Amino acid sequence: MLVATAVQVGFWAYADNVSLAAAQEAARAASAQGSDLAHGLEVGNALLRGGLGPSADLVRLSGREDATSVTIDVNGGWPLGLGNASPFSLPLDNEVHVLKQVWTP
Repeated sequence: MLVATAVQVGFWAYADNVSLAAAQEAARAASAQGSDLAHGLEVGNALLRGGLGPSADLVRLSGREDATSVTIDVNGGWPLGLGNASPFSLPLDNEVHVLKQVWTP
């Protein structure tokens, strides 16, 4: 039981790191000069799919922007036990806030 718990926590930690990295990259891409929020979310979702495979459906990226910054939110849960139908899950909640890149001569 102890080994199974350690493996599950390891998978959750990996999923949390992948989702945080995807949010950071989404915010970076959305904040680049000439880019927009939709492009950033595309980049972030591609990274989620690459890092988590089919389990990327368990995580949702959303974002908002204003004139000076971009914020990307990660929401989801990593199931405990076997399979995605588990009634218990560990949270995958992160928020990344990045200032927009603005070129001034």
